Amino acid sequence: MHHLVRPALARRHHAAVVTRAPAPRALLDAAVGLLALAAGIALGAVPLALDGLAPVPLLWAALGAAGLVLVAIAVAEGVRGRGWGVRALVVLGVLAALQWVVVPAVTAGNTVATRHPGIPPAASLGLAGARQVTFPAADGTRLSGWLVPGRTGAAVVLLHGSHGTRLGVLAHLRMLAPSGATLLAYDARGHGRSAGGTNALGWRGADDLAGAVAFLAGRPGVDPDRISALGLSMGAETALRATAEGVPLAGVVADGAGASTVGDIRSLASGPTAAVEVSSGWAGMRLAEVLSGDDEPAALTAIAGRIRAPVLLVSAGVAGEREMAGLLAGRTGTRAARWHVPEAAHTGALAARPAAYRARVEAALGLGAGRLSPP
Repeated sequence: MHHLVRPALARRHHAAVVTRAPAPRALLDAAVGLLALAAGIALGAVPLALDGLAPVPLLWAALGAAGLVLVAIAVAEGVRGRGWGVRALVVLGVLAALQWVVVPAVTAGNTVATRHPGIPPAASLGLAGARQVTFPAADGTRLSGWLVPGRTGAAVVLLHGSHGTRLGVLAHLRMLAPSGATLLAYDARGHGRSAGGTNALGWRGADDLAGAVAFLAGRPGVDPDRISALGLSMGAETALRATAEGVPLAGVVADGAGASTVGDIRSLASGPTAAVEVSSGWAGMRLAEVLSGDDEPAALTAIAGRIRAPVLLVSAGVAGEREMAGLLAGRTGTRAARWHVPEAAHTGALAARPAAYRARVEAALGLGAGRLSPP
């Protein structure tokens, strides 16, 4: 009997070894596949989605597809011959990879890629004296924009949002033209026709705005003490950061400011998913640093107390906007005013309430004609 039992046990042991042997190889395949997938998403899929077909992103996307196949093979190897407990762990691992690999890769890809639509000539704007200008940011990066000369001595810099261009503030440019202020709308670095690397989180935006203020301050007819800024989304965060860092602005309208740093994500996160949001955001910011070469700046919520200019914080009915405006207002103090437009889309308060928006903006920036109107 023993001569029958021993071979049976040996065969069972051999089968167990065979089914468990691929585990280290599966883990290695999964790790390599996830790295390839993350690179393919950040440098391939996101740029292709934002700016259309191009050879280099296509190659990265192909690498990402190969990484996805490798991950699928690793999952199949990992669950082959395993019990339900191990299979459940594999499923949890896949979900974790989605949260801490795929989401950060999308964040990083969105940071360093953008659309590049055509920019119409200034003469097509229908605004008297409008012309194309270029000027250096504080670090020398060449920026491109439109200048509309004014007559009152006041000046306003208009800053667009992520993945946009000066076209994104055209409606605001037209709104402010009758005020008589000199207006400057420019493409952020790496956007539109401006030079420099793209960073759609606006981490280097303070240098851009400092250059814009210096450019305007040197123009005849502009009072250097009456230069203000109106920013949308990324542009709102740039304007707030710049004035907190000492760029001389007479006033700021920040429309749709959000969380572009881990510190700001942490300030807004709450509830049972807070730890996941913060950790995933942290991973995305680290990857964004690697791809952009830029260092993540201090959180806006941490430096808002340094703001000395009057600030109008405009928020819309979008998750997190009202909360962010509240945090910034609380830390800026009496220099900050808030206006919430719940029916508006992100940066859509002008479209939702045009007359009230114009009056509030002109009053906040000291343009003379503005009077606060009921919300």
